[in-house]
Amino acid sequence: MSSPKPICGTQGAGSTDSVWDSILLLWGLVGTVAGVIGAITNAAATTTIPILGITGAGVGLIGLSAAAAALAVVFTVLAFAIDRCSHPDGLNTCSSGVVNEIVESFDEAADEVFPFIAMHDRVDVVVKRDYWHLVQNAAQFVKCAGDSIGSPIIQCLYETPAVCAAAVGATVGAIVGGIGGIVVGIIVGAAIGCAGSGPFYFFCLLLACIIAAIIAAVIALVGAFIGGQIGKAAADDPSPTNTEGSNIRLGDYITTKGNLIVSASFDGARVYWFVTETTLHGQSTGSPQFSHTDPDTNLTMDACPRDFEPPK
Repeated sequence: MSSPKPICGTQGAGSTDSVWDSILLLWGLVGTVAGVIGAITNAAATTTIPILGITGAGVGLIGLSAAAAALAVVFTVLAFAIDRCSHPDGLNTCSSGVVNEIVESFDEAADEVFPFIAMHDRVDVVVKRDYWHLVQNAAQFVKCAGDSIGSPIIQCLYETPAVCAAAVGATVGAIVGGIGGIVVGIIVGAAIGCAGSGPFYFFCLLLACIIAAIIAAVIALVGAFIGGQIGKAAADDPSPTNTEGSNIRLGDYITTKGNLIVSASFDGARVYWFVTETTLHGQSTGSPQFSHTDPDTNLTMDACPRDFEPPK
């Protein structure tokens, strides 16, 4: 007996890890800003040795601001690289259905500007009723097609070498750019020439720190862009293919085998990260958005083993 149709959208299973990561990041940023402002206030009140028109501690604070901004960029790029290149443990399983959508890597303008955020090639499959248990088990979100009944979808990621290469290249570029950005940020910030004491000195020094931080962050991002593009260009970027090597098309009936996980990158939905084997079974005469009744009726025999059990 097949499972009941999963409810589309949020499953009320709680927040994904990425939401908590964002909250913790915001707390850290608030604490950092408060600490820097407090340090600037203290430095402005207590230091007297001038360097390039700014007190010695002031130059140090400009450098600290530039370094913090550059590190923020490096850590952000590194976090994407770790996520994109990871191979988390999941459920080694199998499912089949009809291809409803294909999203290739680097398909957005933002992916070209920030190559480290690009996602692997993705094929969205409206799955047969037999595999609904895979869609909803432990999922925090269920994606569905835009048909009248909301047919459940499993998003299938195909490991794309160019994505990981771009992320790694961007990390290296961000580190190199960040180092240069810190140096340039300190020079430009110090060149503003804040001098004296009191409120004017405080606000001038704060402005110098902000400018130094912006410069360091921008140069680090430029380094990430250059490094990411070099990494992308050096790697292959093939389209998703079936086992025979043919490109997958909209409307194809396919069986996918691979590692099924709950992914925070996809709102806590069940996704294949990654597909290891794809079998083609012909093509539907219909067009997106597909209903599950299409593969239920027309894909009676797929390539999944008949003895697999639903996950506990």
